[in-house]
Amino acid sequence: MSPAGRSVAVTDAVTAPATEDRTRTKIEIQGVGKTFEVRGSDQPFTAIEAIDLDVREGEFLTLVGPSGCGKSTLLDLIAGLTAPTTGQVVIDGRAVTGPGLDRGIVFQQYALFPWRTALANVEFGLEAKDVPRRERRERARHYLDLVGLAGFAQRYPHELSGGMRQRVAIARSLAFDPDVLLMDEPFAALDAQTRESLQEELLHIWEKTGKTIVFITHGIDEAVYLGRRVAVMTSRPGRIKKIIDVAFGSREGDLRADPRFGEYRHEIWTLLRDEVAAAQEQERTIG
Repeated sequence: MSPAGRSVAVTDAVTAPATEDRTRTKIEIQGVGKTFEVRGSDQPFTAIEAIDLDVREGEFLTLVGPSGCGKSTLLDLIAGLTAPTTGQVVIDGRAVTGPGLDRGIVFQQYALFPWRTALANVEFGLEAKDVPRRERRERARHYLDLVGLAGFAQRYPHELSGGMRQRVAIARSLAFDPDVLLMDEPFAALDAQTRESLQEELLHIWEKTGKTIVFITHGIDEAVYLGRRVAVMTSRPGRIKKIIDVAFGSREGDLRADPRFGEYRHEIWTLLRDEVAAAQEQERTIG
């Protein structure tokens, strides 16, 4: 975990094109598999295998699957934090060989620097890029305003609620203006009301910025509410079981009350039911 709470956007790799085409593919995951050596065993641990998945420019894709199916492993591979055992991840036509400033990452554990104000926490990554102080401060204030924290710039983390701290973590990742935002269950530890509020806020940010977002969640409701497509994963070794297109005539009003919301939720749960049972059996076998 990074000292900034695994909310990072890190060096080098893929540069975004000058212009955007929302119909083109941004991320290509081609036959990707990942295995890990297990101490004391001759058999490697296979987390994911044979994953093929395309994410379009400016798309909001949610990824849902049972515990232990390799969702976070897949996100780490897109981020370039680890390398695939088989296959490759391609962004903007170039193979990912390591972390890059084109990708911002937000994890569940935001863990802000306690001795820095909200504003200074957002500025942290910009300092590493040697952005001039005045520009750094202006950009940090802009993104705090974007996440609804304009009046809390001088507050320290202990003076903020959990939801506010996660907003700061999101602002910190957005501050370097990455093309792709990778999010690993960022709202899982929050109470239901705060979680729904931040879900709505994240959709507003996505609509304003046009970022490509890949969002991991255990929650089917969250996957349907946020995603324009939902990728459903199998139990370990994780594979893509099916991709569901989520299309509502309008997203105005209470989307969760729309009958189609329940239909999407039922379809995804039907796909997941056997996978969850298989994952639980795997846990019992290992135990």
